[in-house]
Amino acid sequence: MRVLALVLSLVMALAGPAPATPQRREKIFPSTGVALTPANFPNHSAKDVEDMFRIGKDAGDVAVFIYQWSQADLLGTAQSMLKLSRENGYTPILAISPTKLEGLRGEFDLPESVRRRVGRKVSFADKAVYEPYIYDVLELAKLHPPYLCLATEINLLAFSSIQQYVTFAAVYKKLYPEIKKISPSTQVFVSFQWDFFQLMDSKEPNKIAEHSKLIDIFRPELDLVAFTSYPADHFPNPAAIPENYYEQVYRHIKQNDPVMFMEIGWPSTGKGSEQSQVAFINRLPALMEKVKPKVLAWPLLHDVSGALGGDLGATGLLTTKGQAKPAFEAFKAIRDK
Repeated sequence: MRVLALVLSLVMALAGPAPATPQRREKIFPSTGVALTPANFPNHSAKDVEDMFRIGKDAGDVAVFIYQWSQADLLGTAQSMLKLSRENGYTPILAISPTKLEGLRGEFDLPESVRRRVGRKVSFADKAVYEPYIYDVLELAKLHPPYLCLATEINLLAFSSIQQYVTFAAVYKKLYPEIKKISPSTQVFVSFQWDFFQLMDSKEPNKIAEHSKLIDIFRPELDLVAFTSYPADHFPNPAAIPENYYEQVYRHIKQNDPVMFMEIGWPSTGKGSEQSQVAFINRLPALMEKVKPKVLAWPLLHDVSGALGGDLGATGLLTTKGQAKPAFEAFKAIRDK
């Protein structure tokens, strides 16, 4: 046995050290995608929708669909979009927004039938408000989406009424287990506006733990922590964004929390330009290197006029007419980062 051991030692010495196993580099963006919007919205055609699903694949494998709770055809549209997403090989993220886009999301956006019943005084403490919301959310859950967001940029509601914020969180926490009964594998969450966390932290750096309570109030019924970010509202150009701007989410969340950036964008007009939009996309790998969000999604595939308007409506990777901006190729390039 000793002779055999010596022979083996000699063979190993002559062979030299074993070649190192190449380490697989962890991707900064495991999954990318975009909120699918058709060309010529809101006067789009069936072909525009068909093209939307085809073109969007270049931006990633995730398709985001955000609907205002007030949208009359919410359930039917969501069902159709989820069906088409699956047929086209996307992972759909479905979101319902109970707060209005305008006014920093300080008001609830009710379906007309609900608004007629409740009148002017709107509160999620009112059964006439939260019961229809619960019904609609559970109907969405029956579609078995992989991801279901129950409110977008919900922390902005706290600036309008902290009491309504607390009340909505209580409704969410009661609704969470009901969703899981219907669709156990669905990831349930809300999204938070990140740039406003940064503003709060810079103004009150001694209250960071207090600011984190805006997220923690939804725990433990958060399957992931999702953020939105539109830094053009706060910085003159992408180069001015601090290197640790997004890494600082870990001031407010746990290191092992799954993180999603469900909307992150820069406009090509207004506060931005086509050049600065590309510059922002090119900076994303460096800005997100220490975050590595499980999903990073751009706000719009095509620009949208009308309801969104302004800078938000100009964050598309293509124009309303379907012409690709330079940002389209830039975003395609970060998929492999």
